[in-house]
Amino acid sequence: MIKIPGEDDLPSGAHRNLLTNLHDLYRRAGFPGIKSISNASTRLNDNCDIISHQGVSNTLSGKSIPRWSKLESLVIVLASLDVTRPEPRKVAQEFQSLWINLVAPPTTNNDTTEPPRRILTNQHAQPSPIAVTAPTFKASRGISTRIRRDLQLEAGGKCSVPNCGSETIELSHITRISHGGANKFGNLICLCPNHHAWFDRGRFSEQEIRLLKARFAWNQRRYSDVEIMWLGVFSKRGGTHFVHPSSDRASLHSLEADGYIELTDSGLDDSKDSMDTWRLTDMGTRLAAVWSDSGAPPSNIR
Repeated sequence: MIKIPGEDDLPSGAHRNLLTNLHDLYRRAGFPGIKSISNASTRLNDNCDIISHQGVSNTLSGKSIPRWSKLESLVIVLASLDVTRPEPRKVAQEFQSLWINLVAPPTTNNDTTEPPRRILTNQHAQPSPIAVTAPTFKASRGISTRIRRDLQLEAGGKCSVPNCGSETIELSHITRISHGGANKFGNLICLCPNHHAWFDRGRFSEQEIRLLKARFAWNQRRYSDVEIMWLGVFSKRGGTHFVHPSSDRASLHSLEADGYIELTDSGLDDSKDSMDTWRLTDMGTRLAAVWSDSGAPPSNIR
């Protein structure tokens, strides 16, 4: 159980007001473990972010002020465990106004200070709808919540470099946007600030970073058997184009969503004789080049 800091460490103000309400919610949720809270955040819907167990600890102890997307996930998880059974989204909306007061306090022309308000937790609460854009770190601009969540899950919420273990991570483009890279899962990886700087300075090659992605993909069984088969074929034989039954298009969904392949010619119908034509993207070609070193078994197609 994490305790709220004393007033000597966190004096009265917007931060303490938010934290006091958060600890009230934490208590009503039964003081769940920080790792269980973090794990629960990975199972929220695609509009929610993941908060690491270190992020949960830092937020509840008042050591840091999280981005709204992180705080929202924490609040929703705790509200779903609250014995009073409030509506989690309504509670999150109420916390959003407290968070706004903390990161962007309203200006006033007088010295009158509004007393801290307590959050309503019953189903009759009427939160004010406030739309704000949560601050995000630079590398996440234009990157969907789903992709950010997948990237954090890929590396376990830590730096992707083996034996690093840092939980302070940034999203790094493997091929820079200025060099034609895209905000796709296949072109992004989680790195700590130090290894991110090393990569930017050339101490890691793009091929080495892509090999990390390939190993994650194989070890975590990210792709279907059909997708693994095609990666093995291109790793062994080269090339860029292939044909595949239109009726089995779904088996290639993950490679397409990650930006490794794209449909160039659709079959006429979904019959068993109809064939689609696909091609490896530039990212896909680079993935295929390192796939044989990922740990996946070699293709037996001659």
